[in-house]
Amino acid sequence: MEQHRGQPDPARPFELPNLFTQDIDTVPVHCVRPADTSHPTWAVYQHTRYLGTVHARAGTCWYIQRTRELHTDFANAVRALRRPPSWPRDRAQAVHWARQTLGNADLRIINIQTTGLHDPRALQIAVADRTGILFNELINPDHPVDPAATRLHQHTQHTTRDAPSFSDVLPQLTNALHGRHCIAYNLPFVQQVLRSEIARHHGSAKPHAPLPASASWEDAMIPVAQWTGLWSVQHHNYRWPRLPGTHEATAKCQAVLRHLTDLAHN
Repeated sequence: MEQHRGQPDPARPFELPNLFTQDIDTVPVHCVRPADTSHPTWAVYQHTRYLGTVHARAGTCWYIQRTRELHTDFANAVRALRRPPSWPRDRAQAVHWARQTLGNADLRIINIQTTGLHDPRALQIAVADRTGILFNELINPDHPVDPAATRLHQHTQHTTRDAPSFSDVLPQLTNALHGRHCIAYNLPFVQQVLRSEIARHHGSAKPHAPLPASASWEDAMIPVAQWTGLWSVQHHNYRWPRLPGTHEATAKCQAVLRHLTDLAHN
């Protein structure tokens, strides 16, 4: 068998050699095509440990023989092979959580689009329940918008200049969240933005203002990561999947709801 020299490209699987090595999350895996086949099939090893067998499919999909699942990315196929023994239990817990959450009549899903990651200000907030969008407001952040953020959600200071301020929409937002079970994707970031906005509303420079009263909060990203089961050996935890869809607050709320529904139906 020939040993590949140079960097292999799993995005072109039908050109891969019989033997190649790929670094996934800084840890190399060694891929060996069985001697009895010429098909695009490789046994995957981490050090001397056999992880499983993957098969390249048309369209650069990777099929895992043991679990019968498809991944569009070779790295994610390897991360799936690296799942810890606790994954079936972790996945079951995520399914149970999603079913309980969808059964809660007080469910509210919130998403906030911001001016950027540094000193983020809200410029769109949406709140949804199982039936649809309950609250959706474009907000004038009175703050420069990072060009990187604009490339994602297309908003600038110009597109938001006639929008209401956060203080203008706070009463309506509070009514939407008060006493509800609030779900966000990447909850720490959402809470950081809300606390900072509420603090500015009250004239405080310290972003420690309380969130809307009586609301309970949970992060959907953690059970979604458990359910997806892409293990990062670098962080010794499940990778947090990106939320699909456009960078628009109502679309992100709907994407979270689809995730919950997928989890609940397992």
